[in-house]
Amino acid sequence: MVIEEPAAPEEPVESQSAASETPSPDKDHGPRPRPRSVTTEPHSDSTEQETPEPTQDLAVPALEPRESPQHEIALRRQIQTLQEDVRGRLARINEAKLSEVDRKTLEDARSFSAQSNRAMEDGDLQRALNLARKASLLVTALEQ
Repeated sequence: MVIEEPAAPEEPVESQSAASETPSPDKDHGPRPRPRSVTTEPHSDSTEQETPEPTQDLAVPALEPRESPQHEIALRRQIQTLQEDVRGRLARINEAKLSEVDRKTLEDARSFSAQSNRAMEDGDLQRALNLARKASLLVTALEQ
């Protein structure tokens, strides 16, 4: 059994052959090809060359600036001092007298403080410092 396509509208023979080679965008000639970055056509020999394999198996270390041991010690002391200051200031805030917005700010400050402690434990000193500073800023806003 042979299934034939319906007859095309009458056009000169040259136009039909040209149209079959390069479809015009205004005529529907079936499904449109997918963009190159998504192409998974089996007939394409260059598919492997176009899509490099993912490098999930390779462990790439995060880039970190090299700091001297003295600088690292000083940074750890700065973070610990700031964290202790924030903890003390948080303890002195009377939560019962705070508005709903201020309670949210207090909760955010506590969250930043806890995240700072975890970052310090993980050895991510810059992140620990940034989070401790955020917590300190929020506590300062609550104290005013």
